[in-house]
Amino acid sequence: MTSNSMNFESISQEIMNFIKKETDSRKSNGVVLGISGGIDSAVLAYLATGAIGSKKVKGLILPDEDVTPSSDIEDALRICSTLKIDYEKIFINKPKDSFLEIVKDTGNNLLTGNLVARVRMCMLYYYSGQLGRLVLGSSNKTELMLGYFTKYGDGAADLLPLGDLYKTQLVGLANYLEIPDSVIAKKSSARLWADQFTEDDLGLPFIQLDTILQFFEKFHNFQNSVQENISNEFLGLPLEEIQDIHRRMKNNQHKTTFPPICKILK
Repeated sequence: MTSNSMNFESISQEIMNFIKKETDSRKSNGVVLGISGGIDSAVLAYLATGAIGSKKVKGLILPDEDVTPSSDIEDALRICSTLKIDYEKIFINKPKDSFLEIVKDTGNNLLTGNLVARVRMCMLYYYSGQLGRLVLGSSNKTELMLGYFTKYGDGAADLLPLGDLYKTQLVGLANYLEIPDSVIAKKSSARLWADQFTEDDLGLPFIQLDTILQFFEKFHNFQNSVQENISNEFLGLPLEEIQDIHRRMKNNQHKTTFPPICKILK
């Protein structure tokens, strides 16, 4: 389903109903979420506030002084102010640097980036426990299908309200919610290291990625279905790039499954 054909009023109401139902059924005092200044967390903050009211939403702005641009912090503060939600702004450098000092920093961006994501997760769950609230994750369907998140980092959450919407569909929803243009137009980035951008990491723009992922949803058997239809569906895109996307999905399946348990024969 393309963004243009979606009923965003109905979708936003469905997500808000989901958030309210889950918080009520779990007898939660509300929700906690990270607000980065990016589009995904902004959409989530707007919908959470619409679902349960501003007093039950706690926002955490968790910048890294070495990485996060000031524009992200300004956008995150503006979102909290607009929605009238309580928030904390906490720079994560002290815990990050202390950890790297203990384990001896290797300079590996991926390892450090995963650490940053897990530091943020720890803070979210600290406030979750303190306030008796659920943690909302802002991962979208594109990220979940590709495994583009840190296991037990930004992938850790009690609820994933946006998990059935592709990134391009989220942009349409953000426009419907009238989220500031400065947030919508911003290049997607987890801000795990300097000059990191999601589309660069994934190798293709979201408009192509989402089209390919929707194709995979339609045709579950990659070897037979995709290779038979590839020339018609993705004109000009090499088969190798499609195969790389499928390989990423397969290799990252462990991120969305519970760790295997050794069953003891009795």
